[in-house]
Amino acid sequence: MHELSLVTELVAECVQRAGGRQITTVEVRCPVGVDADELTEAFAHLTEGGLLAGAVLEIETVPQVLTCECGFAGEVDPEQCAGHMVVCPACSRVHEAPDALELIAVRFPDEDRIVP
Repeated sequence: MHELSLVTELVAECVQRAGGRQITTVEVRCPVGVDADELTEAFAHLTEGGLLAGAVLEIETVPQVLTCECGFAGEVDPEQCAGHMVVCPACSRVHEAPDALELIAVRFPDEDRIVP
């Protein structure tokens, strides 16, 4: 499951940035085509019992962007996205989507936010 590997990397990055402090909220951006429910489920599973236990994952969905060898560069419709695969709307070439999660911020109980 692609979402599990994305969340594994996200959790590791959050733990590193936390410096031993408890995290209450993690804000991310992810492109259309990534299953937000699977991200949330993986996040809940991977954060049990650690610094992120009980943390809320806030997901902002953004358009998938693709640059293809055929010359296409731009946003891709959701119908052309499936998990970590994206189909070029100009030439139908299948591409692996770029890293799908962008960490926006982590919040701690004693502070408003720390931006990465």
